[in-house]
Amino acid sequence: MKWIKNTKGNPDAMLTFAAISFSVVTFNILLSTLGHFELNELKFSFSSMDSGTMTAYLAATFGAYVTRRWTDARPNTENKTDA
Repeated sequence: MKWIKNTKGNPDAMLTFAAISFSVVTFNILLSTLGHFELNELKFSFSSMDSGTMTAYLAATFGAYVTRRWTDARPNTENKTDA
């Protein structure tokens, strides 16, 4: 699988998962506003996800992404020694 690259140009799994979750929720919102449609004899109907489910889905992936970015941005003070 190809990962989306972050601002440093490195493949980033959490950014990919966050983008996919945002796309899924946004696509679900767009389809649920449509409700249903018919194409010849095929009938499609879409129901919206529960708002709590969408919030949990987005919060988990974006929270993990932001936490990882924050951890990567912190200076590494463990390996520094005073001269």
